[in-house]
Amino acid sequence: MELSQIRYFIAAAQFQNLSQAARVLNITQPALTKSILKLEEELGVYLFDRAGKKVVLNEQGKRFLNLTLNSVRGLDDAASAVKSHLISNPSLYIGLFQHSEEIMRCLEEFSNVSPEICIQLDHLRVTSNDVDTNRFDMLLYPKNSLFQKYKGEIVYFDPYLLAVRVSDPLTRAKAVRLSALSARRVVFIKHEDSLFDLPYNLCVSLGVRIRESLFTNSHEIQRWLISNGRGVGFVPRSGAAAYSSDPNITLLPVAEERLGHDIMVGFKREKHLSAAGRALSSFVREYFSLS
Repeated sequence: MELSQIRYFIAAAQFQNLSQAARVLNITQPALTKSILKLEEELGVYLFDRAGKKVVLNEQGKRFLNLTLNSVRGLDDAASAVKSHLISNPSLYIGLFQHSEEIMRCLEEFSNVSPEICIQLDHLRVTSNDVDTNRFDMLLYPKNSLFQKYKGEIVYFDPYLLAVRVSDPLTRAKAVRLSALSARRVVFIKHEDSLFDLPYNLCVSLGVRIRESLFTNSHEIQRWLISNGRGVGFVPRSGAAAYSSDPNITLLPVAEERLGHDIMVGFKREKHLSAAGRALSSFVREYFSLS
């Protein structure tokens, strides 16, 4: 089994069309077909269900794709590191449970003053209870009961805004009260393991009866529904860029105070921080005026 076979298989799986995959790979379609057939012969299983030039992964193919993607990416990362001499440069690992434009600007400025330090960002699921926090030099996360085990400091407050279509009558209000949504369809974010975002829980606790609730775990789906007038929805300010850039959406403040999360930042213990980690810790503390 050769690495080129694996790359050809991944391309075919992504495009689901042998002709298109072959063009991107800059090889002929017969050569691509031959490579995939040889791979299937070596593995002893079929990886695709075929319908002419179209190919669709079967269950064996999906399993093989999941196993090979990380391996190929790992090889590519290792090759890139060697080529750019990153192995000899200090690295920092940052885990983000919460997307934040503020922290990204902070890290960008840190990179400008410390360009020799390689920063690696990992986006972590809110429901990740098995995350090895010891491998991260810094963690960014919302302050709530899910993260009680982490020790950190508040860096800023991230309020929720209400995203509505520009033609919605709610845009006439300076700030929207939750009670005004009782006759509305509201698109709420629902994470895995039945975890709802704060706005839904707050509506329930305040007895606000929403006419119709829609739930999705995708902010992109939520944005599309709001943009097309299918409902309104709550968006944290730190993640509102895609909504504010949509010409069909207006973001409104919410009248209820403290509808949002305190955003926390935590670092490894001082004795476990590398020199690069200590430099980052000092920079972030100064940037956000932390004690």
